[in-house]
Amino acid sequence: MAFCVAVPAWLFEKAVRCVSNNDFGERLLKLYDALAGHFAHEPHWWPIVTDAPQFEMIVGAVLVQQTRWETVEAAIVRMHEAGLMRPQALAAADTQALAALIRPCAFQGQKALGLQMIARYLAERYGGDVGALLRQPRAPLRAELMAMPRVGQETADTIMLYAGGHPVFIVDAYARRLLARLGLLPSFDFARAPYDTVQTLVEAAATTIVPALPVSLTEFFWNFHALIIEECIHHCLANNPRQDRPGLRRAFVDPRKCAEHCLECAGCPLRAMCASYHPRG
Repeated sequence: MAFCVAVPAWLFEKAVRCVSNNDFGERLLKLYDALAGHFAHEPHWWPIVTDAPQFEMIVGAVLVQQTRWETVEAAIVRMHEAGLMRPQALAAADTQALAALIRPCAFQGQKALGLQMIARYLAERYGGDVGALLRQPRAPLRAELMAMPRVGQETADTIMLYAGGHPVFIVDAYARRLLARLGLLPSFDFARAPYDTVQTLVEAAATTIVPALPVSLTEFFWNFHALIIEECIHHCLANNPRQDRPGLRRAFVDPRKCAEHCLECAGCPLRAMCASYHPRG
């Protein structure tokens, strides 16, 4: 799939010059390799239970807002058991009953209504064919997704990457936290910079290392985002990061998920490149 960005050309070119001058792309590749070497591939994230992965990913991307993924998984299982994991079925469901199914996801009432509005849109405009929506080019697809209820930049990009296979970098709280702590680009404030600025910077850096990537650009962003999540739920925690200890354990609906990760590791795999790491002693 061709790489493109929904930002002005001058901004993208400026980002390319910036990352080229700072070897940021090579640092990202080093980060990717370190994470992949520690966690390897996690095959059990999506789909959770359904045979409609694209729609499931849209539902999951909405439900996960301000909610732990374990809670989202359980909610999707209940929706599936209730026969609601198809656009037409979800659109026709009772809103209060749906809100009860997705509880305790944060803002369950608002999310239930938003999901139904999305489902109705998909049913009426695309006949329930989520793939037809996601096959659009990046810019119009992102605009259409962001016009839907409960869909902002991060949610739209999550849907585009995982459900649509578009090579985009998701600027979520995990990515901001990790990149800020590592200090890979000391002159740049990953924690506070605007969403599109961070995204453009990382995507521009990725274009400079395409020949060195072990996978396609889409797979790189898919794997990179998943690995960042792994790092931030096991080691790079918001509080009390586990830098010199095995990774934190998390219990998911699918017991295979993360079952092999960080059981007996010596600590965070990024200590050698982390600007915020200070060993105790």
